[in-house]
Amino acid sequence: LYVLGSLLLVTIAFAFLPWRQNVIAKGYVTTLRPEQRPQTVQSVIGGRIEKWYVREGDTVFAGDTIAFISDVKDQYFDPDLLERTREQISAKQSSALAYTDKASSLERQIVALETTRDLKISQAENALATAHLNVESDSMKLVSAVLDFETATIQFEREQALFDKGLTSKTDLEDKRVKMLDADAKKTSARNALQVSRNDLLNARIQLSTIANEFSDKLAKAYADRYSVLSQVFDANGEIAKMTNQLANYSIRFQNYAVTAPQTGLITEALRVGIGEVIKEGERLISIMPLDYQPAVEMLVRPVDIPLFSIGNDIRFIFDGWPAVVFSGWPDLSYGTFSGRVFAIDRFT
Repeated sequence: LYVLGSLLLVTIAFAFLPWRQNVIAKGYVTTLRPEQRPQTVQSVIGGRIEKWYVREGDTVFAGDTIAFISDVKDQYFDPDLLERTREQISAKQSSALAYTDKASSLERQIVALETTRDLKISQAENALATAHLNVESDSMKLVSAVLDFETATIQFEREQALFDKGLTSKTDLEDKRVKMLDADAKKTSARNALQVSRNDLLNARIQLSTIANEFSDKLAKAYADRYSVLSQVFDANGEIAKMTNQLANYSIRFQNYAVTAPQTGLITEALRVGIGEVIKEGERLISIMPLDYQPAVEMLVRPVDIPLFSIGNDIRFIFDGWPAVVFSGWPDLSYGTFSGRVFAIDRFT
């Protein structure tokens, strides 16, 4: 009876003690920051493993060499590849400079041709204007000669009529005949001179057209040569830019022969082993655990228990192999456990 009464009193007393609702869940240790989690180290380029500088369990610092690899592609076998590429760039730069000088020379030639063309055209236009004036002058001379011949002919005919009537001497008649023949000769000479002037005018026009066509062809060829040289300059500059980019890629590739640690950490596992083993680009070599990290625990609870959690709740952890005495509901009396606080709750679920 006393025992039953004591148990009843204890049960009633427990009902008034501060009890805290709790659940039990499993989880694993991780960290909130991605860069503090275990990671693998990859090789940026493909190649053959030549030497290892670390082993499992070693501590490495950021920038320490983990392994050294060599190239397996024949285009990178030349030990003087960088220097030869620089020589090619220098030669191409000299070629581009020579093309540029040639383009400048052609530009000066074009200017000289245009100046000569303008002078030649001015000279031909002056000759054409002179020929026009000569034609006009000779036309007036021919008109005058025709009038003189007509006058001399009329006078001769009148003299002939007077001579037939016996009113004038034969000497006067012969004098009028001579004057008429002389006027006819002058008319013929004036007509020939006019024809020569017209021919000179036609030749002046042909000469002007010839000069324009001749210099048009020369300028067209000079412009075509200049554009061709400028195209070679652009091609050379493009090749220089391409080879400069190639040189930078070679330099960066050679720097990647040494695989280095991205951060301070502990070598946990070698994923590729041996010397002389060929690896591909991006292939994992080792795994590393960062030494500087802030631990967190990711736990998976039943959906029905999610309402019991809120940001800032206190949590107690028990780790495998660690002796602990847990009093469910009284975390202050749980010995050998570790405390934590709810940082985030997965809202996706």
